[in-house]
Amino acid sequence: MSEIQQSDSGGGDKKHSKVRAKKSSTHIDMTPMVDLAFLLLTFFMLTTTFSKPKTMEINMPVKPDKPEEEQKIKESQALTILLSANNKIVWYTGLGDDPAKPPVTNTADFSLNGPRGIHKVILEKNQDIFTKVQLTKDSIGRGLLKEDEGKKHIASYKGFKDGLVVLIKPDSTAKYKNVVDILDEMNVCAVGRFAIVDITESEKELLKISN
Repeated sequence: MSEIQQSDSGGGDKKHSKVRAKKSSTHIDMTPMVDLAFLLLTFFMLTTTFSKPKTMEINMPVKPDKPEEEQKIKESQALTILLSANNKIVWYTGLGDDPAKPPVTNTADFSLNGPRGIHKVILEKNQDIFTKVQLTKDSIGRGLLKEDEGKKHIASYKGFKDGLVVLIKPDSTAKYKNVVDILDEMNVCAVGRFAIVDITESEKELLKISN
């Protein structure tokens, strides 16, 4: 809304005074505009869905109080993945903790369908559990199995004591993105037991000599 304010500068004797044009100034009332701005702000705040931060849950192993309570991992069920700079992946089967028997290493990449993709390596070694998990998910989707009951079956498959155990060992030059990608592969390939472990000096040497 606007108002026109007029001021009369004339005064005194009308006979001797000159007739002057009256000056007018425009005044805009901003109160309705401010009210409208607050109404629009309130409307968009109430109707807009705020984006939620996406997080990834990582279950890190808890170190037991007594060494005898620590579960031993078999060489045959362990898969060790070494991560380094330039998206470099070196993997081997076993724990690699015997200096007298250095592990046989292989190189891989992050391709999904490539012949050297780490996805293919993990999937082949965890094929039995992956198949059971997929069949259970299919039964849930088709309504043949209740969701709660199906989740219990999936958890039991992933927690199978003789199943695959993946040890992820990034060095100081590895990218955070590569670690996240490997953790994604654990979920995609239905790996239930995995851990991020400190890389050893001997494994750092393996990264240097691996092509």
